[in-house]
Amino acid sequence: MTEIKIPNISTLRRIKAISELSDGHLIALANQLKVFSAREGEFLLWNGSTEKTSLYIIRGKVTLIARDKKVKVIEVDENQELKPVAQLRPSIYDVKALGPVDYLKIDRQTLVDYAELSEGIADDISVHSLFTNYDEEDNSIVSHLYRNLMDQSISLPSLPSVANRIQRIYQGKSTSLEDMVHILSSYPDVARKINNVARSAKNTDFSATEKIRYSIRHLGILSVYCLIMTYAVGRLVKRLPADQMQRVGSFWDHSLNVAAISRTLAKQTRSFSPDLAMFAGLIHGIGVLVIDDRLLHHHELMLDHMEIDHAIQVMRPEISSLLLRKWDFDDDLILVAEECGNWSRDNEGPADLCDLVLVANYHGMLHGDRDHSLPQASAIPAIGKLGITPEECIEAIKESVVVRRNIEKIFS
Repeated sequence: MTEIKIPNISTLRRIKAISELSDGHLIALANQLKVFSAREGEFLLWNGSTEKTSLYIIRGKVTLIARDKKVKVIEVDENQELKPVAQLRPSIYDVKALGPVDYLKIDRQTLVDYAELSEGIADDISVHSLFTNYDEEDNSIVSHLYRNLMDQSISLPSLPSVANRIQRIYQGKSTSLEDMVHILSSYPDVARKINNVARSAKNTDFSATEKIRYSIRHLGILSVYCLIMTYAVGRLVKRLPADQMQRVGSFWDHSLNVAAISRTLAKQTRSFSPDLAMFAGLIHGIGVLVIDDRLLHHHELMLDHMEIDHAIQVMRPEISSLLLRKWDFDDDLILVAEECGNWSRDNEGPADLCDLVLVANYHGMLHGDRDHSLPQASAIPAIGKLGITPEECIEAIKESVVVRRNIEKIFS
């Protein structure tokens, strides 16, 4: 690792929270910092690190390696907004350079101090989230959740048995149709729903097993897999105790809307499986279930709705990712949970599933955005990547009302 120079103010302006500062303030900050360079294979941050800095990749590609050895790759060019990488402390990732990398490490309190110099920034909850010191010994919901996450004491719910069994055999196109038939034969209620979707119930001359086999062949293995998982997650939510269901009702309502919009957008773009898009939309924020469960068991943490909202905003992507990893879902679905609220997401290449659900999530939130905290649609790269016109978005939202009712029938 080699120190190369102090950052210029144009680099610091790529950090949103301090982008509006005067040149004088940014020069003063720059004089406290160093830009570092790393060669391929060098580590910028280690799992378990408690250093009170925020790591920003200025240019280059890094991999985040979790404790379960799963990886996430982040690539930044010289024009992108700078966002902190592996922000939680102690760090739950090793951060390793994939080729030459330039980066900054900025003391968090210094960032807070400078951010507060920007008018209108200091009270922004997203900025507060960005600079939270998760290692502080306080009584906040976030601190408790994070400590629970680090010591692995968070109890993650399991999928219903039918989904667990399907997940064990599911390997995309290589999944055996007969293995899937065998499992569904043990769950007549689930098989009946799949048969109804495939309209094989009309084939009265078929045996129960033949109806299931027909349904899978008619719909396709991917679609049947997604329908089973949608059923399983829906049943998981529906079986929550009444007090918890009341609390997560707005989240579940939003998730159903995102699932429905995702499905209609997938049909419009014809680039994604509508069933996969639907399921991805449904589980994009599934970690809320775990967060809310912790709140119910720790009433002393429930200070006010602002702190609860803050906890959800900060921890939902991480805990959703953790939950989907436990359930052994594909990396594409985990990525959706981690990034579908990142409005400035602009990965190279064509639109992916995460872009689609991000757009659906945006439109699902737009109706309730009374304080106008969401960006303009024109500022969201994923919308441009999908090539969807405003008129098509409106049509998708209208159609999603009917689609939502059909989704609810799957686990009713």
